[in-house]
Amino acid sequence: LKPAKELTPVERGANKLAYSRRKVFWGVITQFVRSGYTSDAPIDKVYQVHGRQLSVSSIFVSFRADRSRGGHSNLR
Repeated sequence: LKPAKELTPVERGANKLAYSRRKVFWGVITQFVRSGYTSDAPIDKVYQVHGRQLSVSSIFVSFRADRSRGGHSNLR
């Protein structure tokens, strides 16, 4: 899998659901990196918030639910 921002318009259209799920995740990671964190730190924060026992797909679904509520307070 590649990051959502690297998908071409054709790839985005072919699999819109996967693109939109990944886009929310990469948006949070990008926000942390722009704030000065290394890429490992925000990923560890995601696992602290959502738990390591969840699958990646389940974490993406959680991100979408969090986004509708303004984002998770520990990931802002």
